[in-house]
Amino acid sequence: MLATVPVRERGTAPPAVALRWAEPSAGGIEVSAPYLLTTAVFDGSPAVPVTTGVHTHADGLLVWPHHGSLTLHTRNTVRRLVPGQGFWLPPGTPHDASTDAGSVSCYTYVTRAAIPPHWLTPRPLRVRRALQEMLLHLDATSMPDDLRLRTQRVVIELLEEDPRPAVDVPVPGDGRIRALADDVMRDPESDLSLEAWAARHALSVRTVTRAFSHDVGMSFARWRSLVRMSAATTLLAQGRPVNLVAHRCGYSTTSAFSAAFRRVTGISPTEYLREQAVPAQADH
Repeated sequence: MLATVPVRERGTAPPAVALRWAEPSAGGIEVSAPYLLTTAVFDGSPAVPVTTGVHTHADGLLVWPHHGSLTLHTRNTVRRLVPGQGFWLPPGTPHDASTDAGSVSCYTYVTRAAIPPHWLTPRPLRVRRALQEMLLHLDATSMPDDLRLRTQRVVIELLEEDPRPAVDVPVPGDGRIRALADDVMRDPESDLSLEAWAARHALSVRTVTRAFSHDVGMSFARWRSLVRMSAATTLLAQGRPVNLVAHRCGYSTTSAFSAAFRRVTGISPTEYLREQAVPAQADH
């Protein structure tokens, strides 16, 4: 049985505008000596996502979903992670993690003394199914200290960088534009034009265009394509058919969606579905 950590609910979508990066809270779970790591499990409710709020940890942190998906906010980027994908945050890195509705997300804390020397910056890591089960087994099972420490060392050695990381969605730093970006990320299916989005937020098209160019280094159209592909990876990992994913991500034809998906990820939606969805569903 999975040990779960209670978190409070905050509405129906991961927050973006309300995140307070200037003063992140500190604390949370810490690894107790002499152990090298520990894992906490967040069990999302069936109806709404849950979020932790912006905070930091004294230990390093590996964020990974066991079932479903999670949304990880760092100061300038949003990532949607699916089973098999993880993201490493060095000690002291401000972040907010939201367990998407109906999902199970895991947080593995690694003591500073056990962090490999090349893990000094955030990075995508692959968390294979066998490794997930080892981490959960360590969390739920009593064993002698020497065996636990040996197993924890093996787990750390097995972690590897992900050759196909999650689609990163950079976000504008300007609070006004961040609010607009948050709305777009909540509704990737929307076909509203840039002009319509700007008008909805009482902004000029020129202001929005300049902000995206300056803050994220790309046009609004290209950025929205990343948003849609990020949403698509989550839906595909859930086993949704490609034609449905195309519609849910704002594309009128499957061929147009498949071409856009390949441009961003390097593979077709069908290939991604085969790589990600099948291993994730095999557990159930």
